[in-house]
Amino acid sequence: ETSSYKLELPDELRNRRVHDRFHVSLLKPHIAHEDSRFPNRNIEYFYDLGNYVDGETVVEDIIDHMWMPRLMLQVKWADGDCTWETLQNCSQLAALDRYLALHNVAKPSDLPRAR
Repeated sequence: ETSSYKLELPDELRNRRVHDRFHVSLLKPHIAHEDSRFPNRNIEYFYDLGNYVDGETVVEDIIDHMWMPRLMLQVKWADGDCTWETLQNCSQLAALDRYLALHNVAKPSDLPRAR
């Protein structure tokens, strides 16, 4: 009857303002976690929402970077927004550590300058 679905979310997600309506194209069947295939996976890493403070915005990840002339990092926020931020604004984020590891570099100045 409709191309979107409203999900029943736990209170923790509703309090975090996780949207409860999704277009059918974004939904996939749930496949249970297979410990035998992924023995060291920490499932809590994917779902740890931390301590939410009303009005506080949470960084989900750093998804890109560019030099112009200083380093700018594209930050994906938990509410789905993406913004470009200076290294100074991101220097204390765990997301920056993950991004550097993804690029196999030890410090932000070692990130590639052109693609």
